[in-house]
Amino acid sequence: MLETEEQAEFRMTCRRFAEKEIAPLVESAEKSGVYPRGLREKAGEAGLLAITARPEFGGAGAGLTFQCIMLEECARVCAGITTGLMGLGTRILASFGNAEQIAAYYVPSLKGKAMGAFAMSEPDAGSDVLAMKGRATREGNGWRIRANKMYITGATFADYLLVVAYTTPQARRQGLSIFVVETGTPGVEMHLLDKLGHRSMETASVFLDCHVPHTALLGEEGRGMEYVMHFLEEARITHAARSLGVARAGYEHAVEYAQQRKTFGKTINEYQAIQMKLAQMLIDVTSARLHVYGAAEKLDSGEPAHLEASMAKVVASEAAVSVTDQAMRIFAGQGYMNETPAQRFFRDARLYPISEGTNEIQMRTIARMAGIAQKG
Repeated sequence: MLETEEQAEFRMTCRRFAEKEIAPLVESAEKSGVYPRGLREKAGEAGLLAITARPEFGGAGAGLTFQCIMLEECARVCAGITTGLMGLGTRILASFGNAEQIAAYYVPSLKGKAMGAFAMSEPDAGSDVLAMKGRATREGNGWRIRANKMYITGATFADYLLVVAYTTPQARRQGLSIFVVETGTPGVEMHLLDKLGHRSMETASVFLDCHVPHTALLGEEGRGMEYVMHFLEEARITHAARSLGVARAGYEHAVEYAQQRKTFGKTINEYQAIQMKLAQMLIDVTSARLHVYGAAEKLDSGEPAHLEASMAKVVASEAAVSVTDQAMRIFAGQGYMNETPAQRFFRDARLYPISEGTNEIQMRTIARMAGIAQKG
């Protein structure tokens, strides 16, 4: 990708922020498993949470390409912490929320003074969204929501949840709705989950048996799936940008280590076996970069990018796994120790082929979009 001067300057701004504000927090957050809450306000003050937000909301109104640059540079330092800077569903609020919801939840989130979490996945309904069992039924002057949500990123320190539940189960795709549920609502219970990677980002299971007012409904009843699908391309591309950041981190640390580590009288980057590993890692990172920014630029131009988004997600996530695995091999025993970051990159990368729609689901989508298989 050939960056414009403005994009290159923005990249350096994001890199300085990541190295100054995120890097000092990584060790503590990874060990404690507690997300550094104050970082979001700093990111808000720097304008990094409102990159794509419209000017009337105090945003920069920039394209997705700029969002990807920010996520790549921050994930290069720490993927777990970066996840808390993504918005986590708040863009749905901006597009489909009413004026009161936007003022109460969306605008404060752009400033880092509030935080939302997107609650859609369930224990038996991950990629198979329509299999969810969560229900919202009319009760009194509002709704009774009963649902068990799983793998909800940032739920434990969020101020509100965007909860997807069936309001008309028999309507299937047209029967899902979204509700804005404040986390302090009676009947909302959370349990922190222990994870392999992204340890600096809190993830929880959420149990809901709560009453919310009628004003909690986001947009129109029965259009929840439509609202989610509206941002599916964007979500997959930003997910790929984080994967790219982790792949870059693995590659850059491996190159630096290979230039310093000596065996049998010479640095290990002089050995052909190591050169071949590093060359393949560079190819993988470069391929991921081309896919990520190609998809982002197409979406920014106003064209549909369903196929490109799915391909970017697959290529970048698999690159993250492959590159960080090779980095571990180059670091050898030292890479297995927690005192070096190679093992963190490896653990974090394992999430990416699984989340935001598994790569198996993406391959199925790619086959259909490309005309390889019939749509259905």
